[in-house]
Amino acid sequence: MKKENKKSIVTKKTQTTDLGNSKILELKTWQYNFIGFTIIIILGILIYLNSFNCTFHFDDLPSIKNNKVIQNLSASAIWKSSSNRFIPYYSLAINYHFGQLNVFGYHLVNLIIHLINSLLVWWMALLIFSTPYMKNNALAKHGKTIAFFTALLFVSHPLATQSVTYIVQRLASIAALFYFLTVALYLKARLINNKNNLALLIYITAFVSAIFAFISKENAYTLPFSVIMIEILFFQSIKFSSFLKDKRVWMGIALIVIFITIILTRFSFSIFNSQPMNNLTIFEKEITPFNYLFTQFGVILRYIQLLFLPINQNFDYDIPLSLTFFEVKTILYFLILLSLIVFGAYYYNKNRIITFGIFWFFIALLVESSIIPITDVIFEHRTYLPSFGFFILFSSTIFLIFKDKSKTAIIVLTFITVFYSFLTFERNNIWKDDNSLWSDVILKAPTKARAYVNRGVFFLNEKKKLEAMNDFNKAVELQHNYVTALYDRGHQYAESNNIDLAIKDYSKVLELDPNYLAACYNRGVQYANKKLNDLSMKDYNHAIEIDSTYADAYYNRGNLWMIAKNYEQAFKDFNKAIEFNPKYENAYYNKAIIFQKEAKYELAIAEFNKYDELKPNDEAAHFNRAMCYEILNKHKEAINDYDKAIELKHDYSLAYFNRGLIKFNAGIKDSACMDWKKALQYGYQPAGDVVNKYCH
Repeated sequence: MKKENKKSIVTKKTQTTDLGNSKILELKTWQYNFIGFTIIIILGILIYLNSFNCTFHFDDLPSIKNNKVIQNLSASAIWKSSSNRFIPYYSLAINYHFGQLNVFGYHLVNLIIHLINSLLVWWMALLIFSTPYMKNNALAKHGKTIAFFTALLFVSHPLATQSVTYIVQRLASIAALFYFLTVALYLKARLINNKNNLALLIYITAFVSAIFAFISKENAYTLPFSVIMIEILFFQSIKFSSFLKDKRVWMGIALIVIFITIILTRFSFSIFNSQPMNNLTIFEKEITPFNYLFTQFGVILRYIQLLFLPINQNFDYDIPLSLTFFEVKTILYFLILLSLIVFGAYYYNKNRIITFGIFWFFIALLVESSIIPITDVIFEHRTYLPSFGFFILFSSTIFLIFKDKSKTAIIVLTFITVFYSFLTFERNNIWKDDNSLWSDVILKAPTKARAYVNRGVFFLNEKKKLEAMNDFNKAVELQHNYVTALYDRGHQYAESNNIDLAIKDYSKVLELDPNYLAACYNRGVQYANKKLNDLSMKDYNHAIEIDSTYADAYYNRGNLWMIAKNYEQAFKDFNKAIEFNPKYENAYYNKAIIFQKEAKYELAIAEFNKYDELKPNDEAAHFNRAMCYEILNKHKEAINDYDKAIELKHDYSLAYFNRGLIKFNAGIKDSACMDWKKALQYGYQPAGDVVNKYCH
């Protein structure tokens, strides 16, 4: 009995000691997490600190700066406009609501999203190393360190600048956020007791997160495949044939089929149609699903190269199309990619973290680098989501290479993180404005016409017309049928009053794209400037055919009807202009002039009143309304308007003369003479006869 009691006492001591060690380990884990969290956050802030004043660029303009949909917080309007990307666009609307076009707020939100993603990457990696398969892996003892460096590489890599500093590509980072969160929650739920209510709650949260990912960006549609891959790689150790007997597998397959069916019914098959590039931006030939796929072989290899060694980054790469599979380079690229996939499959039974890294990368690229043709075949932000697979693979490989020399592996990864951080900081300087960004593109891709056009627009905004014209000319030289370059050059000719050259460029644009609305309208304007009213009328008619709500086209066509003295048609067009733009002040003014010409003075005054509400400081409008009042014998109102016209234009001779007439008829001779003398002083010669007759 004594021995048994002794044994019992020893057992209790051992349990107490274990409990104490557990508390120590828990404290160390807490400290480790706090330090890791702090390093990731501080590093991210430091390397993106110089991005907060970077201007809007490229797709930022139509998506943010000129996007009326986000200029209010109407969820229904944003959903109707872009349900596939609802969450990012609604976040942009919130930014606009609080800061309008102040870029600081947009950059701050983008960085916060990136930092959250970096923490999610860290958490995902930690969870992966806690899975049943990875617990027994040789890398398990380095799991925490690998997870931490995976997050550090993610937060610091310069390829991420296009998803962080390029404001509109918040779409990519928000989609990644919910993608990462879904995966992390799924891993967490699988690692706890499946019968636990907490696990069910986490599964439900993961499902909601997945829905949010799907309405953030289309590349999130690969999420179910990533989850299935994780289940197979890290939670299943049985043979494939036995795996297929598991009813949960078939339930998962059923869910995938339902998901794919929803996608196919929700989106048009037109996404697989050829994209005619000559009328857009880049290529002279159209992109078909197959030559887009063949081109992606080289693009994916470029992504891998940039992830390894991110030098010579470019916002707008000059990538030639692969028109057939049987080009030597296309076959070579395909074989390299195929070997990577085979290599990943080969390591399934050796080290599944390698398989995971490779397969995650390819799965995450499926939507944007497969057979769905996209206007731009390459963009760096498309690597944001796939890069997690690369970074966890890269960090793990470094530890595999150095095996037991973990300190050496840590030094190498630290050096690489510092190197990436420096490159990211420097890359953000390129994003400062359109001049720095597009000049960098021109330096690295001097035959890319789009870069010259966009830099030319920047020069125009900076009133550097000569530099702008040089860039537009260069763009047209590089790509003769580049409609955007031709249009911008034509517009610049028009601004410089080179009407014939403007018409020539606009005509070339319309030859290439007969429905180019702005070119059609502006050619009409130039024809009108040359008094070629019949040609101008044809262009305005066509502009209205293209866009039946184009207020400017109705207004200008109304002006042509006025010149032709067809006031009825002019009146109809001005009403149309107002219908589509209730604040179209000149349309109200011209309606007033028509009523004035038709001696409908009360109606004219009503239209002048509407005009005055929108543009209260127009001396001509006050003068014309005064004449209407004068004819209606409303002399007090007439004098008030003449007073206002003279206040706005101190040398308005006719206003002085007419005011003098009213005063004279009212018996205020001295004041009338003063007005007539002012009229004569400012050049209205008939006032001299009146002065000579009545002012002596």
